[in-house]
Amino acid sequence: MVLATSAFFGLKLDLRAQETLCDDICDRLKNRPQDGCFRHQCLNAVKLPQAQKHAELYHALQNADCLSPDGMGIVWAARLIGIPVGQRVTGIDLMTALLPRFAKSGVRVFLLGAKLDVVDTLQKKLPIRYPGLVIAGAHHGYELDDDKLAAVIRESGADALFVALPSPRKELFVDTIAPKTGCRFAMGVGGAFDVLAGEVHRAPVPWQKCGLEFLWRILCQPRRMMPRYARGLVRFTKLTVPVIFRYQAKRLAKRTAVVLMLGGVLGAVMNSSDGNSVWAATFDPPDLSDPQAAENWIKDRMVQVTTRDDLSQTIDDIVSWVLPAEVSRENAPDGAENPIDWDGVDVSIKALLTVFQTVLKVSGANSFLIEAVIGGVIGRLLDLHPDPDRVARLITITAPNLANAIFGNRQVALFDADRTLPVWGANLSNVSVISHQTAPPEKDRFVQPFLYWIEPNTEDFKSEASSWGGSESEESAFDFVSEDASPR
Repeated sequence: MVLATSAFFGLKLDLRAQETLCDDICDRLKNRPQDGCFRHQCLNAVKLPQAQKHAELYHALQNADCLSPDGMGIVWAARLIGIPVGQRVTGIDLMTALLPRFAKSGVRVFLLGAKLDVVDTLQKKLPIRYPGLVIAGAHHGYELDDDKLAAVIRESGADALFVALPSPRKELFVDTIAPKTGCRFAMGVGGAFDVLAGEVHRAPVPWQKCGLEFLWRILCQPRRMMPRYARGLVRFTKLTVPVIFRYQAKRLAKRTAVVLMLGGVLGAVMNSSDGNSVWAATFDPPDLSDPQAAENWIKDRMVQVTTRDDLSQTIDDIVSWVLPAEVSRENAPDGAENPIDWDGVDVSIKALLTVFQTVLKVSGANSFLIEAVIGGVIGRLLDLHPDPDRVARLITITAPNLANAIFGNRQVALFDADRTLPVWGANLSNVSVISHQTAPPEKDRFVQPFLYWIEPNTEDFKSEASSWGGSESEESAFDFVSEDASPR
């Protein structure tokens, strides 16, 4: 038997649909006679507050093998606190669904409760309505000694017991006495005997579907049912409404938090579209003299890159890390007219290249994104520097493995589809550029890169004096591992 339950005010509310529950009960009776008595109880809006006040009733419901939602009040309350109750399972509906199955499988039935004339009528009607049904015995239930009733049921040899005693005696009998009867299935059915015998008319189906069956019973028996339902429903409301309110308030708070978060993200995106980027506002890189801090900063930025705009902004920020603010993004400066300390800039570029080489070595699966940033930064530096040859040679001497990746038989992405290849003029006499378009890999669809090779001519480079001092060969602490790079 497959169990599907959920906690409901301390009780295990069964979530199985009626047909599934019938199948499980019949399977148990047929294939597992050694499992003892299966006790089924029903829960409605009147019974729940009663159980909260009376410990014995609460224990009986808690101890049930199956506790089904009998009333629509229970179904609605459960749904409002997040329990996925599909449908209610009333005592009378479950009983009438089980009887034809019992008739077919030969399960012997005992009827307990209601008035004597009602029980006699039911004993005659049920075998006619369900051919083959065996009524092992019946009793009106006005005997106060439960042990005597248990003996009568046990002597009948019944397999299934339907109890129509008043509540809470009905629930207590099913919980404690039914296992002594020898029956392997017992359930309380409330006023089902009166309805099946024709003594009481059940509410029309539309009323049942709307959850107004209690109102029908009040109209049919106002003097008896009005006080019962008035007290019960008021108590039920007091018990469930605070819990429902707290659950819905938490749910609303979560949704509000999500909406606010999405609104913040949307606002950030809209602000970044007019040049006031959130990235730019939070740009605060460490000093390049601290390689470890610089490496960690770059890695953190890589984690935040999710769109093409993010990639472009990251490249801009890293370029501004090493170039003075006076350098225009659009036009390379004229060294004669703009008194910029390019020797100091070259020192910063040299430190940045060392950090790049370390980050690229340990990038692993993110190597494609790292190379995208590195390629974009180097392309911008070549654009903006008054002597691109110096930048190319600086790359070769400072980061030989990185230079091999850029200038060797590899492609490097400058990752700006709107960008045109720079015109470097006479300064690029020793550099040849070959350009072609290619499609981006799957994981970087937001980038439409221009890929090109830069093939520097560094012949006699070591003998050439440079503004940053003698050409000192430095070996990287890491070797470039081509297997880590993403295929392009």
